[in-house]
Amino acid sequence: MRGPSVLICLDSGTTAVKAGAFDRGGRLVATAQRDNSALRRDGSRVEQDMLTTRGDVFAAIEECAAKAGGKIEALILTGQGDGLWPIDTDGLPVGNAITWLDGRARSLASEYRRDGSFEAIEAVTFSQPTAASQSLHLLWLQQNDPERLRRISHALRLKEWLFLCLTGALKAEPSAVLPVWGDWRTGKLTRIAQETLGLERGIELLPELEEVGQCSAGLTNDVAAALGLPAGLPVLLGPGDVQATLIGLGLGTRPGVARASIFGTSAIHARHLLDPLQMPEKPAGAMVQKFVLGEGFLCFHPSFNGATLFRHIAGLLGQDGAGSCKPTYSNVVLHPFFEPGGERAPYTSPHASGAAFGLSAATRPEELAWAAREALAFVARKSHDMMGHADGEMALGGGLAADPDFGKFLATTMNAPVQSMAGAHAGLRGLGAIAAVTLGWATSSELASHWIGAPDARIEPDTGQVADYAAQKFDIFSRLVDAVSPLWEELGVLGDRATELRKECA
Repeated sequence: MRGPSVLICLDSGTTAVKAGAFDRGGRLVATAQRDNSALRRDGSRVEQDMLTTRGDVFAAIEECAAKAGGKIEALILTGQGDGLWPIDTDGLPVGNAITWLDGRARSLASEYRRDGSFEAIEAVTFSQPTAASQSLHLLWLQQNDPERLRRISHALRLKEWLFLCLTGALKAEPSAVLPVWGDWRTGKLTRIAQETLGLERGIELLPELEEVGQCSAGLTNDVAAALGLPAGLPVLLGPGDVQATLIGLGLGTRPGVARASIFGTSAIHARHLLDPLQMPEKPAGAMVQKFVLGEGFLCFHPSFNGATLFRHIAGLLGQDGAGSCKPTYSNVVLHPFFEPGGERAPYTSPHASGAAFGLSAATRPEELAWAAREALAFVARKSHDMMGHADGEMALGGGLAADPDFGKFLATTMNAPVQSMAGAHAGLRGLGAIAAVTLGWATSSELASHWIGAPDARIEPDTGQVADYAAQKFDIFSRLVDAVSPLWEELGVLGDRATELRKECA
């Protein structure tokens, strides 16, 4: 006789593919994880092999289901929110996916932003396109690889590609699509982006839209047999990985949580608001998504630069990996904009670049490593200041939630208590909560206690000298960004010129 009913949750991220199995009471009974073996980096080109991604995901689901036992009742999935995952009329990949980290559309973003074209798009979608946007990826193909563009039948995101692989159905849900292709007020698709950009095709390439909770299909017979799951198993398409993780951290689901920050491959800073126009300041790269578990919107700043910064700094220092880091206070101020696509929010520029100030011959590697952590906390502070004061505590998730020293400095920088959710599988828990409501396993009022759970730790801010140091350094950090950012584009042009010179000298 088989065990209790089980729900499988799948989150295919940039760094890893994670699967978790939950019982009806919200208890995590099994997990499986695979490194993302499909990512392909080559300078500003950051792509992902779509078939390899499918293999990684299927392996994680199969392992998780085998560990869980019991009766698998449903599967819900999410994945990276941006990027272009193109397929042809047979549902097969048209080359590699262009990921959200790809920087090839950076010059397009700069050109259209400079001439003011993006303002018309922002007025409707709430957000200006960036080098991560599917619309600019299509425009880049239109200008640089029109033959490949002609072969594309549908423009998907990662989670829609996986949904197709599992069910054979072409569907999408609006919360992830509208920030690029829709009107945030009406929740409807609009042609504003493609007409402004001069795209030959845009919303015509999108799958059918159905709301989260309604967007589902059955597992195909061949996939079910390969994974050892029941044929026809309900597969639910969740919101993007950002919203799923924010829900799992308690934003909009746990009383007392007013804002949240996630520090994974990227960094995300968010608030739950009934009216996004209440925010005192909105950068061009900010986004809003309709909250899928109730009223209001999740307003967030998606940064390109997150914990991968530590690996970049280690590489510059000739070290292996990011390593751990204890507080090493110094006068070194770091600007953490190392990804080739520039930065998205709170500083919106395709040319944003990293910098270090206060260096001398006496500067030690550990000072740079700690300054990188300070920089991420300062960007978080900048984002939350823009989104406005929020009574209540801040939830912290992602890999850095496991670092108590970073959590303490973040709380000090924010001058607010931080609820740390280290190792809590927030994205999977958020997906589980959404599916639990959809399947009738839980009510909204039961999510916090049964599915989200209590934080791992509550971190109070430092006072005294450390607080004074953090406040002074944040002020210097901000003034240096304001001073240097007007030169970012010129530095980008200089970099392009230097690349050509190296080719000539090779």
